[in-house]
Amino acid sequence: AHRRFCGGRRAQNIGGIGKMMMLRALLCALTIVSATANFYICESGSEQFLGHYTMDTSKTDGAPKFSNDEGMSVYRHSGYWYIGDLGPWPPETHYRCIQGCEHGMETPQLGKAYEPNRNVGKLPSPTLQAEPCAVNDEL
Repeated sequence: AHRRFCGGRRAQNIGGIGKMMMLRALLCALTIVSATANFYICESGSEQFLGHYTMDTSKTDGAPKFSNDEGMSVYRHSGYWYIGDLGPWPPETHYRCIQGCEHGMETPQLGKAYEPNRNVGKLPSPTLQAEPCAVNDEL
């Protein structure tokens, strides 16, 4: 029996090791997707961009869009990732990740400082992180 796999390749009668390798690859891919399905911005010059971002049901530029409770979004446009307000038209791009950021990534890169748009972005620039923001225990 023949089976068709990603990329149009065909394989015959996959043995136990082949099935285990395929399962491992699938689990790795799911882990990457779930790890990047939400993230946090803990520092930003504009308070509305702070918080927990989760994957939205819509897409931009063929990639998932992420939003926080304030309605701000992290989205891809022309292969690069941006942070802004998609509510008004035209959308307001406050920050962008171009310098030192890879083009065409399926999800935004964590740990990269986004550059402020000189017209509306305020310093400090936000950085996306996987860990929740630290809570100030002194309060």
